[in-house]
Amino acid sequence: MKSNRINKDFLMIAKTMHGLEDVLAEELKAIGAKNIKKGKRAIEFYGNQETLYKSNICLRTALRILKPILTFNVKDQVSLYNEVKKINWEKFISINDTFLINSTVNNTKLFNHSQYVSQKIKDAIVDQYREKYGRRPSINKFTPTIQINAYLSGNECQISLDSSGISLHKRGYRVQKGNAPINEVLAAGIVLLSNWDQKLIFRDPMCGSGTIIIEANMIYNNIAPNINRVKFGFMNWNDFDNNLLNNVKLKLRKVEKNQTQIIEGFDNHFGAISSSRTNIGKAKINNDIKLKRFNFFRQNNSVEKRHIVFNPPYGERLKILEDNFYENMGNILKKFYSNSNIWIITSDFENIKKIGLKSSKKIQLFNGSLECRLIKYEIYQGSKKKKIKKNRHNITLLVNSKN
Repeated sequence: MKSNRINKDFLMIAKTMHGLEDVLAEELKAIGAKNIKKGKRAIEFYGNQETLYKSNICLRTALRILKPILTFNVKDQVSLYNEVKKINWEKFISINDTFLINSTVNNTKLFNHSQYVSQKIKDAIVDQYREKYGRRPSINKFTPTIQINAYLSGNECQISLDSSGISLHKRGYRVQKGNAPINEVLAAGIVLLSNWDQKLIFRDPMCGSGTIIIEANMIYNNIAPNINRVKFGFMNWNDFDNNLLNNVKLKLRKVEKNQTQIIEGFDNHFGAISSSRTNIGKAKINNDIKLKRFNFFRQNNSVEKRHIVFNPPYGERLKILEDNFYENMGNILKKFYSNSNIWIITSDFENIKKIGLKSSKKIQLFNGSLECRLIKYEIYQGSKKKKIKKNRHNITLLVNSKN
């Protein structure tokens, strides 16, 4: 059994998407987390109760925050049951609570299915209550007051409380969705990975329901992504401190900015612009976002230097209506956007080759189950030798593959 404390600080785990671990680690440093250790789609860190609250409210690239309560070795289903039953569950779950167990099984020969692990853990918990009180707390699959996370890897099992409840990517502002909305955590991660020079105007030429531009605005104005969220899992815990939570929120409000920086959200569809406008209002951010109906493929003027991030339609999720889509996109980028920093997300790994730009760097990412690559392109006006003597402008492309 491992200790989950260092002095008065306790262990926490921030879950994220593959490829965003470094970004999340930097975010954790910024909020004062200690002993940060990167893992696969997760970051371990230490802190106190204030750190727990701040991590749920502030972290843009975290999906949920777990608080481990026990880590132990498992030999078989009997030892799993017995170890879980040793935990004093009354410290975490009252008999009137409802609870849900989410299990992940990785690289182990002990169990074939995560649902079986969840069932054995549930049995151990409810048996403890039955033996003591003759009744038990109930399972609730939809709105449990307490969520428990079990992670079994090899012979090691870690039992954690889920402090977030609903996934942290659900910021609450996306009341209208486009046909293929991007996950808010991934959108924020792309903006952060793109190293936006905030002196440049930010533009999304195919903004859809506005997720990328909303995340960019919150980053620019230092608005915590879940500052307006009214419910977190930790609010049902026995040690919940409402005064501490209010103080954390008050401090975060004081460091928000109200800077004027134009962020542009363009799209060729009226419905997308309408959805973006609705979601921007729901996000309660300042309205320095310019929305405009715009057909990217009918561009006829060169663009002043911009920081451009967009999520064009792609065959995996949306039907591409434009003939020679990527070839035309590449031509427009070379002709009108060579002075800008450009990032694009797509899943069409084969057709992206038609964009006509040579990549200089590839970074693997994942969007859910889709493999992704962050591909960097460099475009030079005139000869490369002459351009190197001047400022170099990069075009970077985020690509999803189906594998």
